[in-house]
Amino acid sequence: MHPDWQDEIHVYCENVSAAETPFLQAINEFTWKKMINPRMLSGHLQGRLLSSLVAMKQPQCVLEIGTFTGYATACLLEHLPPNSTIHSIEADAETAYKTQEFWRNQQPNHKVQWHVGDALTVLPTLNVNPDFIFVDADKHNYKSYLDYCYPRLNKGGVMLFDNTLWSKRVIHAHDLATDRDTQNMHTFNLYAKQIENAMVTLIPIRDGITLITKLV
Repeated sequence: MHPDWQDEIHVYCENVSAAETPFLQAINEFTWKKMINPRMLSGHLQGRLLSSLVAMKQPQCVLEIGTFTGYATACLLEHLPPNSTIHSIEADAETAYKTQEFWRNQQPNHKVQWHVGDALTVLPTLNVNPDFIFVDADKHNYKSYLDYCYPRLNKGGVMLFDNTLWSKRVIHAHDLATDRDTQNMHTFNLYAKQIENAMVTLIPIRDGITLITKLV
């Protein structure tokens, strides 16, 4: 676990929050044993937030951009209403294959509709109006995902973007001046803040999650 994401307060919050389900624990173990860059895995506390938001919002359609091994996907499923749909898009074909194979063995009756490919190419083919969107994918396209998805988000819906604190580099002057990825994330954060008729909150959980609620 990245040290910036696992300080004493974070550990305490995890310890007094709801525990991971056995399936989430299995995803965690699979990711760290079988995948390159396992640190990309969504965290326990972040997962509890996603699960709680779904329980409160009771969305009819969930869209996830960036599946990886499906930890966040499983959290989004936990309290999803029975007749709701969930679409998850993964750009990397090898990762998608490994993830789907693992899920077939562990959760054969799941309701996730998997999609493999570039999200900006896949999205127009889905023809959906989500109530809940979680984005944890290529950061340089965050603005494009926001521009495409937000107009299609139902009123009262929420859109979340992961890693928006960028390992705290967005508050460091040196990184803002010299690092292109940090500049990109800071620019996105400022852009998201300006969305009209929305409530935007950057939550300092793990590596930062920006929560955008569509008010009108």
